[in-house]
Amino acid sequence: PDGITSIDLSLKNVEITGNNSNYSVSYHFTQLDADMNSNPLTIPYTNTVNGQIVFVRVQDINTGCYDTTTLELIVEQAPIANTPTPLEYCDPDSDGFGVFDLTSKDIEITGGDPSLSVSYHETMADADNNVNALTSPYNNIVEDMQTVYVRVESSTISTDCATLVELVLIVNPTPQLGAAPTALEICDDLSADGFGQFDLTSKNAEILQNLADPTQYTVTYYENEANADTPVNAIANPANYTNTTAFNQILWVRVEDNITGCYKLTTLELIVNALPVLIQPSPLELCDDNNPGDEMESFMLEDASDEILNGQTGISLTYYETQADADNGTN
Repeated sequence: PDGITSIDLSLKNVEITGNNSNYSVSYHFTQLDADMNSNPLTIPYTNTVNGQIVFVRVQDINTGCYDTTTLELIVEQAPIANTPTPLEYCDPDSDGFGVFDLTSKDIEITGGDPSLSVSYHETMADADNNVNALTSPYNNIVEDMQTVYVRVESSTISTDCATLVELVLIVNPTPQLGAAPTALEICDDLSADGFGQFDLTSKNAEILQNLADPTQYTVTYYENEANADTPVNAIANPANYTNTTAFNQILWVRVEDNITGCYKLTTLELIVNALPVLIQPSPLELCDDNNPGDEMESFMLEDASDEILNGQTGISLTYYETQADADNGTN
């Protein structure tokens, strides 16, 4: 700052004339110019040095009588203020309106200078006139994006010097997910302990199905809500996850917008279904009546079903000639 600036000298007219409408005021570079009423300064006037003295001629427009006085032009350094980065809000219902903590930008704007005071205004005129300061938290009144105006003043400067900067408020939508995904189910293994391996990523498509561009989002899985909200301690290998609670467990899913960082949480239920409890049946026996000696008879395999199930219901039985066919459910 060099102390040189454009100044509206006419702002002093009322003070100089006492608001007398019969007086005209002109400003001059020298006393001689003021006395001769020549070479009046153009307004706005750019001073030549800080602390410059200009000469004022006040003349009665009715009589032509005049008097002169002087006016010192002092250029004070306005506070140095930084234009802040946009203040962003993740909108839970994605309606374009949210709540902003304006004061969270104070330090960024002032650079941490404790001698500076900050106020926020909806219009440039309000900020310029230091009226209608906004309270924080503030609800935006323009959908999705709004500019508010920041007035920065210094307690060490006795004049009305202030610096004005703009602060952009941005409302970002959050991922609007549908209902929680259906449970992810597996069958228990032969250990029957209620634990197994889950491919959590097989649920990604279902979780993202309501979103127009699923590639814009990242899905991560967590063992509790606090971790998902932070986020910390995401499940490291979601394609091969072993549940930590036997038979039934709830995981938390975080869906985050890759552009804005806004996110939503949902849950995923893991179910380990127990294997049917089967009884080893006693052999089915028939007498070799049909073509005796060939040891070939027609067996009704279902005759063993009741013994195998031992009263259990809701289980279907099928029979196979080999273990491989049984495991694969073929033939």
